[in-house]
Amino acid sequence: MSGSASKSATPVASAPPQLFLDEPDRTAEALATFEPLDACVYSQDYLGDSSNEFMECDCVDETHLVTPDDGSSTTVNSACGENSNCINRLTLIECVDELCEHSCGKDCQNQRFQRRQYADINVFLTEHKGYGVRAMQDLEPHDFVYEYIGEVIDEPEFRDRMVSYDRLGLKHFYFMMLQTGQFIDATRKGCLARFCNHSCNPNAYVNKWVVNGKLKMGIFAKRSIARGEEITFDYNVDRYGATAQKCYCGEPNCIGFMGGKTQTDAASLLPQAYAEALGVGASKEKRWIKERKAAGQEIAKNDTGDNINEEFVQSLELDPCDNIKDVAKVMSVLLQCENVLVASKLFERLWLTYDYDDENEDDVELKQILLQQIVKLHGYQCFKNVLGLFKDDDELLQDALELLYNLPRTTKNMITASHIDDQVRHIGNKYPDLKDSCDRLLNKWDGYEMYTRITKKDISAATSSATLNKLVDQRRIRLPPGWEIAQENGRPIYVNRAQNRKLLDPPVMGTQASTIDPEVHAQLSRSRPRSSTGSPFSIAALPTGPQNKVHKSRTLTEDEFKQKRKRIEEEEQRKLLAARQAEAEREKARFERESKKKDLLDQIIADANKTKEMERLQAQKLAEEKQRRLIERKNNHHTSHQEHKWERFFASFVPNLVNKYHADVPLSHDIIKQCSRDIVKTLSQKEVKRNANNPPPAKVDKHKHEKVKNFTTLYMDKFVEKLRNRQSKK
Repeated sequence: MSGSASKSATPVASAPPQLFLDEPDRTAEALATFEPLDACVYSQDYLGDSSNEFMECDCVDETHLVTPDDGSSTTVNSACGENSNCINRLTLIECVDELCEHSCGKDCQNQRFQRRQYADINVFLTEHKGYGVRAMQDLEPHDFVYEYIGEVIDEPEFRDRMVSYDRLGLKHFYFMMLQTGQFIDATRKGCLARFCNHSCNPNAYVNKWVVNGKLKMGIFAKRSIARGEEITFDYNVDRYGATAQKCYCGEPNCIGFMGGKTQTDAASLLPQAYAEALGVGASKEKRWIKERKAAGQEIAKNDTGDNINEEFVQSLELDPCDNIKDVAKVMSVLLQCENVLVASKLFERLWLTYDYDDENEDDVELKQILLQQIVKLHGYQCFKNVLGLFKDDDELLQDALELLYNLPRTTKNMITASHIDDQVRHIGNKYPDLKDSCDRLLNKWDGYEMYTRITKKDISAATSSATLNKLVDQRRIRLPPGWEIAQENGRPIYVNRAQNRKLLDPPVMGTQASTIDPEVHAQLSRSRPRSSTGSPFSIAALPTGPQNKVHKSRTLTEDEFKQKRKRIEEEEQRKLLAARQAEAEREKARFERESKKKDLLDQIIADANKTKEMERLQAQKLAEEKQRRLIERKNNHHTSHQEHKWERFFASFVPNLVNKYHADVPLSHDIIKQCSRDIVKTLSQKEVKRNANNPPPAKVDKHKHEKVKNFTTLYMDKFVEKLRNRQSKK
């Protein structure tokens, strides 16, 4: 197999999965066909190396005691779990015990590759495809299935093995691209993952992770997978060196072949992680392929092996990130991306997020949260890589420097740890036009403060139980976006550099802190009545004394009894009449109140409907204006991008034409240089104005060269004539 898996370009209606539980287990038989490996082996030490230095996450150790059903007990560290905000997990980087001991601690949940936390799978024999892999447990979306293990080789060795395997008559190849010029070969040495078959509607995908400085390819569940279901992923592109082979996946959208032109035309245009980071769905890929075929345009085959259709990527009109998950997807790919075109498109999404027109306070708050997320997800390390990729594009470098300058203020620790300041300083020295932007950014960073994070080492060094408990509690506090815990003068503080604030007490998440004075609060607590038992609801003992003395009663005469009964009956009658009158008055008052409430409610409803209609019309107007500005901004960005391409095209030969121009007046080097720039700018603007969607040709043909030469001659004639007139007036 070759390439990494990606989403199928053709959405397929869901159907009950086919189960293979009745097929015999052929795992032992399959293992005898190759040499099993527990981890990848590298033909050269540098192969598989990640371009990024290891970055520690900011989680805390959550080790606790667990008692299974068998009565035994063990400790489990729950840090960096599936639903955590671990910045390493979000950016596809595994934590490492020795390097994360001051943060999440040992044996956190983000070590699936290192601890080989594979799904329960085995091998069975399919009807037409040879061996296949089936799940022996139910899997949820994004569950880790298996690492793709084999020998990691460079491109020359890969080419040699292709020829060798072909001569040996091997029908199945087990190559997977790791990164540019590097491949995993599981043909002779590997693991059970090599038996995962291709499908045009797969239930799994392949993703690239950084594990202890090395790149690893992992197979993950794309959707829920039932026990007994075959695990498949999309091979996506041609097998290296193999002719087209019949596909037996049996899916409704099956194209019939693996490899060859048919597979190339139907393959996904981007790996899954790239497509998600760019906000590209399968329907957009399918629509683009359909439009190309309808126009009779051939879909260019990608010879680099990275499964990226650059024509499709260039055609994308991107949207800004709308939520934190979007930012995480962009940053995870941008950290590992080596393709300049894809990196520029991913950066464009971040730029649109920053450059988005704020409509209200909610938009401003959301933008700040998203920009803070960019910084949090190893943003400065990521931008160090981006600046390296954009080294030949002044415009992209300028935009990157502008975005870096406008990121929320943070501590200087992130700057120095990523060494991005050295990269910016190098750019300023190399490109004079960017010198001012680089100096402005470096001066801003110089104003940031260095802080010492509270680490697990600080907790271990605590001298008292009170200090220990305080440190642990502080590290477990979940802070609002933009806040960090640091140490200053030996004591913990809470820092928000974007707001330039420091607090001794933790900031409150989403609420304002209480303004009640502690002394007043204490007095209120103490004024609560309590009994001798300490309960505020206990009944106090009855007082004793003369007032509670018991009196003896005497017997009434018959007349006294009748008079007393008459008084009681009259009193009861009076109370009854009074009660009826009071009830009538209450009923009347209640009716009046209900009438007033009804009138008031009717008025409120009428006002609310009126306000709601006005708000709807206003929102509709704002949405239309927002859409208009977004389209206008995209058009301007596209035009500027095309114009820049034409400038690079004309700049490749116009300066030579200007140098060869013979004038009867002396022309200095600066004048020739300025004339070349003006001619290039004028020609580029004309080309974009003629057709903004037409890119420059790869090479200069004779006809184009002659037209540009004539234009250059005319331009220089006019320029020399004006220069001669100015000199004669002097």
